[in-house]
Amino acid sequence: MPARSPRPNAVVTLERRNRVLAEIAATEKPGLDAATLHERLQQQCAVSLRTVQRDLELLAADGAIASDNNHAQPRWSLAKGARLPAARVQAKPLDSHELKSARVALSIVTLYEQASHLLHRAALDDLHEQYLRSREVLDKFQRHEGRWLGKVVSGSQQLQLRQAPIDETVLREIQLALLEGYPLEALYYSRRSASEQHMQLNPLGLSYRDSSIYLICTKVGETRVRTLPLQRFRSVTPKKSRSVQIPPGFDLQAHARQETLLEPEPILLKLRINAALRERLDATETPLADDQRLSPLENGWWLLECEMAHTRELQWWILAHGATVEVLEPAALRQAIAQCAREMAGFYADT
Repeated sequence: MPARSPRPNAVVTLERRNRVLAEIAATEKPGLDAATLHERLQQQCAVSLRTVQRDLELLAADGAIASDNNHAQPRWSLAKGARLPAARVQAKPLDSHELKSARVALSIVTLYEQASHLLHRAALDDLHEQYLRSREVLDKFQRHEGRWLGKVVSGSQQLQLRQAPIDETVLREIQLALLEGYPLEALYYSRRSASEQHMQLNPLGLSYRDSSIYLICTKVGETRVRTLPLQRFRSVTPKKSRSVQIPPGFDLQAHARQETLLEPEPILLKLRINAALRERLDATETPLADDQRLSPLENGWWLLECEMAHTRELQWWILAHGATVEVLEPAALRQAIAQCAREMAGFYADT
């Protein structure tokens, strides 16, 4: 029989930190100090006091635990609002087939952190465990691979609004209703009427946009498709005895695209752009469209031509680039941008 391969160090570390969390969670206030925790862990596995202290520091940096410094030695408890560690304790450890190398772990960490700039935190919550495990793997390789953590950063060129305060219980109930196909009874705050309303809803899908999550749905007995922000839901109750009624011909992807369209058909876009923007939009950099064409004009300006959907996002992109871009065609888009520019200029005319 072949010898059993040793468990990866990252798995051993993860299990030890799970035990640390379990011990802390099971202890009432004022919590555990590092020395007491070390004694308890020694009964389960050989571990140094310094290792336990490092585990505590890392868990505190993750926001899982907090210290009480009113004693000679800090006492540790679960942080306010932190989840009990049951999910971590019971989670199946990653094996070599799930995370084969530090590079795979680095990709997972990078994707998660980049997505945090684009998606609401509640949408990433189910991936948080995988993210933490990947960081554990990178911790293991830090001495050997030039400290992976800290060598990749992520961000966005767009200003991100603060995330809407979504009730995670509401999100979970809606996700289950979508998966299993049953309606919901909801208490929803309507900004139009400035009042809370009880509604019977057929959930059709979720739309993740920037700092908000939206439920795409219909009211029971109606065919009009609505888009409701989750932060306005006060509660939802599953109605598992019934099935969701989907409007005839409804397509979630088509509906999501339609919501941002200002014209039903693509437009032939012609822009006059300056040299700096032309460099940024080069085919070897970050082009505006796959089929775009760039032609030189006078005084260092360039003509950009491409076919694009006429969306709100396109108008916002043009306005965001200010005097570096001028819309030449189509006329309707040029007029819309010009009207907005005139109104903006009016705000500052007296200065």
